Amino acid sequence: MRIHATNDFAADVPTAFAMLTDPVFLRATCLVTDPLEHSVAVEGPVTRTRRVMPTPSVVSRLAGPTMAVVDQITWHPDGGTGTRAGDALITVEGLPAKLVGTVRLQPGGRGAVLDYDGELTVDVPLLGPSLAKQAAPLLIEALELQQRVGDQFLTR
Repeated sequence: MRIHATNDFAADVPTAFAMLTDPVFLRATCLVTDPLEHSVAVEGPVTRTRRVMPTPSVVSRLAGPTMAVVDQITWHPDGGTGTRAGDALITVEGLPAKLVGTVRLQPGGRGAVLDYDGELTVDVPLLGPSLAKQAAPLLIEALELQQRVGDQFLTR
C-alpha cells in the first residue's frame, strides 16, 4: 500500500534538517506517542528511533501484547541544491511488516516541506493487504504528531 505524507515546517531547510537529526527532537516525537519504552540514536547521517507500544487489537494475535516499531532514516549527503533527501525504513520487530520509502526536505510551504513516500507491506498470507490498510492510518497519525512536535520545537 502506497503511503504519502507531508510535514510543513516554519523554518528554512538547514534549520529543519538540524531539527530532524536532533536527538532531543527525536525523543520528543517518541514521547508524544506515549510508548512503554523508547530509544533514540543519531549516528552520522542515520537517525533511528525504537518505540515499544501496546499492540493494536487487530494484530495482537500475531504480535502479542506489545510491539517494537523501528523508524530509521538514512540521509544522503547535501548536494548543495538547497534540498535534503534520504531513505526511510520502518519495521516492526518480529513481524513481516515494513515501510520502505524516501524522504525529501525542500523549500516550500511555511519554509521547508518534508515529503514521505513509501510502500507499506505486510507479508502475511491472505491478511497482508488488509493489515496494511489498517496500519496506514497509524503511520499517517505518527507523521501528524511529528508535525505538532516540530512546530513546538521550532518556537523555542
